[in-house]
Amino acid sequence: MLRIGLVLPMMPQDGGLPGDIPGLARWAEGVGVTSLWATDHLLWHSPVFECLTAVTLAAAATERCRVGTCVLQLPLRRTAAVARAASTIQHVSGGRFVLGVGAGIHEGEFEAVGVPYEDRGAQLDAGIRELRALWSGTGTDERYGHQRITAPPIWIGGASRRAARRVAALGDGWMPLFVSPEGLAARFADLDAMLRANGRRPEDVERAVVLWTRVTESVQEEREAASWLGRFYGLPEAVVARHLIVGPPERCLERMAEFARAGAKEILVIPAADDPSSTLAALFAALRTARPEARLHA
Repeated sequence: MLRIGLVLPMMPQDGGLPGDIPGLARWAEGVGVTSLWATDHLLWHSPVFECLTAVTLAAAATERCRVGTCVLQLPLRRTAAVARAASTIQHVSGGRFVLGVGAGIHEGEFEAVGVPYEDRGAQLDAGIRELRALWSGTGTDERYGHQRITAPPIWIGGASRRAARRVAALGDGWMPLFVSPEGLAARFADLDAMLRANGRRPEDVERAVVLWTRVTESVQEEREAASWLGRFYGLPEAVVARHLIVGPPERCLERMAEFARAGAKEILVIPAADDPSSTLAALFAALRTARPEARLHA
């Protein structure tokens, strides 16, 4: 069956859920969601939850779901602090945590905290290497003793060729956004070649795709979904509309199956609505009765 993860709502007013991340996480796991993810913004146009805190709450409320960041903007944070927090979540979750990291695309956040936006890619690469050194115990000063600690896998965000090179050199998984099924298949093929060139096996790197989704039988709600996303992300409606999966559940599942056939092992759904529960409930209800091709287990 198609594996579906949920990107959690990160604004306190979303869906009338003022901080009830544990309740949503428990409900989602019960429905059949296979993973739970939190997005990361230090500064945003409206109040948002902090992503590592949200992930910790989701991990504590669940037993089976993988939990992770989708994605933490590593250049905006002190790497040693991230290393410690991530290893703690990995330990208390029983090894269910994935540290998803990315360079970030919102220049204003970098300006506000005094981090050069144009250097974020190089800082991300350096930060990933520092994380691994800290977790392995090879990157610490002797004064601080033996630092080997629990290490989670690192997945990389972004859909560019540079992101693929980063995955091939430094990542355990890839979670692109803003991509078509055809584009995803091409990117994964490029990644396979890069991995082999680096002496790595393609099957050792996990692959997901992040999809904005709104399941609805209402034509009016279909029209409103892109507007909702545009307001939420501060992006032009035309930009988000190109990448939005919207409509009745069977149509959405068929579209998701295209991404699975392109190589995605898991679909990470960002619901384009205040309340994610209606989209998820409709997807899983339809998934139980879908045709075999729409139920594809990638």
